[in-house]
Amino acid sequence: MSIFKLLKFDDIEIANLQSVDEMTVVPLLGATRGEIAKPQKIIFEGTRDYGQMVFLNNDEDCDGIVPANLMVRGPGAQDHAMSGSGIVKANSQYNFKNSCCIEEHTSGYLTSINNAFDILPIELRKCFLDRVFREEEEFTKLWPKVTNWLTGLSVDQGEAHLEYFYNAPHIKKELEIFAAEFEPVEDQIGAIILFSGIPVGIEIMPSQEHWDYYWKMLIRGCYGAELIRLKQLKRIDLVKQQMPKITEFIDVDAMREEMEDFIIRFQNYIPSLLKNISIKNRFMLNNSKTINSECIVVNDGGGEIISQNNKPVYLSLVL
Repeated sequence: MSIFKLLKFDDIEIANLQSVDEMTVVPLLGATRGEIAKPQKIIFEGTRDYGQMVFLNNDEDCDGIVPANLMVRGPGAQDHAMSGSGIVKANSQYNFKNSCCIEEHTSGYLTSINNAFDILPIELRKCFLDRVFREEEEFTKLWPKVTNWLTGLSVDQGEAHLEYFYNAPHIKKELEIFAAEFEPVEDQIGAIILFSGIPVGIEIMPSQEHWDYYWKMLIRGCYGAELIRLKQLKRIDLVKQQMPKITEFIDVDAMREEMEDFIIRFQNYIPSLLKNISIKNRFMLNNSKTINSECIVVNDGGGEIISQNNKPVYLSLVL
């Protein structure tokens, strides 16, 4: 049984893969799932105190979702990240008090303007699979992990400042290239992300509109950032996904058949890669009248699954 059927995402289709350098993205297609507030309705209002992130849901009828480990970076203030996903009830505000700071020597509260949004990189996201760590209301809790994540990189200054990485000109350029290369396709609501042919993440949003809104934060901030780090540390097999070669003398029909065969073989290979992912633990995070969310620990990773009326609408796993 694949992870999709195990978690009751049984109406997902796989589209043609996209591959750049060592990253491959396999788009997941599907219809809108549930009745979830549009992403534009979920507004970050600022940090009320260190370790507290406040969100407003402007939708009058639908509860909304804050994606797992969303991070906010703003000028002249202490950058913050969510410890997991979040639910904000319709027409209401919520203060997530278990959030964390991601700069060691910066003060000041974030406001609702002039912010950059991304998703934390893979290895930092895995820290929050520990329930005690996730729920701890201590704004400094991620600093040792951030310092370790930056160790050995070109931007390492021995401090827990993620801004050193994301604001470095050469890294910003590389991250934007990733974001530009992996454009959403029609009906896309998610993706399987692979490094050198190995799955490292599965992301599914409630709708194509949600995917269009958040995909850049995921591909750039989470997966692109982790890939750059692993390459700098020489901790990844630098093997590109081998696409069929286009020779100087092109037989168009033969090339098309070769590409189609390759895509079919790769698509058939994906379920076998995901088949052995087993759930080790799951625990409830929070609920509203219509939505409930859980943390799932799978193999060496895990993440969030959110359901509405017992049907899954959101999935974010790092592997």
